[in-house]
Amino acid sequence: MNRRDSLKLLAAVAGSALPWPTLARGARLAESSSVAASDAAAAPVFTWLPLGEIKPAGWIREQMVRDLHEGFAGSLGRLCHEASSDIFVSQRNSLQSQNVANRLGVAWWNGESEGNWRAGFIMLAGLTEDAAAMREADEYVAHILSSQDEDGYLGIFAKEMRFQHAGELWTQACLLRGLLDYAEITGRADVTRAVQRSADLIVSSYGPGRRSLPWGESHDLMIADVMERLTDLTGETKYRDFTLWMYEAWSQHDSKSDTTLRSLLDLDAPFVQHGVHTAESIRVPLWLASATGRVDLGLASRHALEKLARYIEPSGSVVSQELIGDKRPDPTTTEYEYCVSKETQLTFQSALQKTGVASFGDRVERVWFNAAQGARTPDGRAMSYLTSDNRLRCDGRSLDGTRDEPRNKFSPTHADVAVCCNPNATQVAALFVRGMWMRRGGDTLAALLYGPCRVSTTVADVKVAIDERTSYPFEPVVSIDVAPERDVEFSLLLRDHEWSRGTTVECAGARIVREGDYWRVTKRWTAGDTVRVTFVPNVREVPAINGEVALQCGALVFAKAIASTKSVTKTYPLSGFEDTHYEPAPGEPLDLKLRADARWTGFGLAPVQIAAGPDIQRPFDTPVVALRGQMLRADGTRVDVELVPLGNAPLLRRVTFGMG
Repeated sequence: MNRRDSLKLLAAVAGSALPWPTLARGARLAESSSVAASDAAAAPVFTWLPLGEIKPAGWIREQMVRDLHEGFAGSLGRLCHEASSDIFVSQRNSLQSQNVANRLGVAWWNGESEGNWRAGFIMLAGLTEDAAAMREADEYVAHILSSQDEDGYLGIFAKEMRFQHAGELWTQACLLRGLLDYAEITGRADVTRAVQRSADLIVSSYGPGRRSLPWGESHDLMIADVMERLTDLTGETKYRDFTLWMYEAWSQHDSKSDTTLRSLLDLDAPFVQHGVHTAESIRVPLWLASATGRVDLGLASRHALEKLARYIEPSGSVVSQELIGDKRPDPTTTEYEYCVSKETQLTFQSALQKTGVASFGDRVERVWFNAAQGARTPDGRAMSYLTSDNRLRCDGRSLDGTRDEPRNKFSPTHADVAVCCNPNATQVAALFVRGMWMRRGGDTLAALLYGPCRVSTTVADVKVAIDERTSYPFEPVVSIDVAPERDVEFSLLLRDHEWSRGTTVECAGARIVREGDYWRVTKRWTAGDTVRVTFVPNVREVPAINGEVALQCGALVFAKAIASTKSVTKTYPLSGFEDTHYEPAPGEPLDLKLRADARWTGFGLAPVQIAAGPDIQRPFDTPVVALRGQMLRADGTRVDVELVPLGNAPLLRRVTFGMG
């Protein structure tokens, strides 16, 4: 990708180079919208609420419950061996026996599959308060803790093989993240202590004068996710110091990798490696910059997020056909993995938490409401490993039709390729919910990602319940009911959207002021108080690198669904699960163009509400909103069309269009 393309895409997708604020402790949030001259040490702008204090409601909860009861999220261990090989307990790798029953024959792979799936399952069970699923989560955690060695080890290797193999820290990250999820949801301090003992062993096993890291798998860097959470929970700096040593050691060992310090300090160096590695490992310098205040890490983090924007598709995900390969993110000729959608979403959430830059919230919402929903079936029974925004067929072939590509299908496991995307797919909804609200200091709660949810937390030592009532993003109105245990004064901070022009915030008796890209609502709250936020969406263009445009209205990207014929390529012993291919049905028009003469009025397409009532609980089964109007055929004739949210066209669709 040349520099002109990079600048064009940054302008189209990111709006501009991403700001990186410098906030001294206690600085006003409004300062976060300006570009800092240097990177001074600063606490993150926001702090996470404990997992479990935010619970999904409405359509989000319905999707999560359905995934548990009907989808592969609740059954992955019964659908494939990789997610249920018990690699952390009875089937650890040893000199006598290797746990390598997976497509790649890799000793650590089943640890990723099982660890990531169980983390997703635990979050889905706990956040939806599903009693049967939580019993299963309880049993799994008890099973894992029963295997913890006396020195604290939790992992996939027997004692004689520990800390010698690439991929080991990665599998521990997958497991320990899930255990920390469980500990936060249940309040089980003993589980937190078990994770801390395991992390302490890792910290004491590597470093100067001890072992060197067995490089060869950059996923290992993501033990940083565990170290960051333990630093937040315990306040101990040894976890930060270990991660800093690890990142610097890796940067010296493999200086040309996408996210090493040297590569990130060079803004012109392209991203070329495995997209999932790149998207996730940006979180490492991002955290370290916040935790240490080092100028070079701050600059590297800002560059990382700017460079990532060069590869973003109109749906919000990052081009990755295993490799990024410095490919132009063409919506017709390039694809993205489901794993990279999850990691991109989480990295943007981390950036929002640390910097307070409101536009990161728009990026998070674009990924989850569009790319992630558009790569899965609404019932959660299958998803596509690779996805293109303009998916004109999904038939086990490469996009150009020249070779087999088994990642191009819908499957509940993708075990013939790698059981990685499906376990990751079980996490995205819960991770989104975790980031919906955060805390700013001791007297402010911040609404950062919108959707139906319930919050139970404390502010100024007073218990507060918040009920966010909305069907967002399918409607532009959000009502926030506030019910403190007793009257108390504090602020709500409400993120505004880049796409909303003329947002209004109403709350009787409150002081409402604008602070940068946020609204601050302050009052002495009493039970029954309500804040009403009304966003103002319109049909807007999302330019693509191929010269075409996608259409976005509010947080949703819209697509022309293409009728398809289905072929079943594999069935599973568990009823209702299958691998499938799709080809366009005969006669489907693929040559539609937008009306250039109506460009300034949304190309003549207008949003309409087409369903309500019970349908809003399952909005990706049947569209509840659409864009309706006329488009042009290749011969110039006008035809009536209906564009639907990308998640309502998960099989075949067209997202970007030329103009005629």
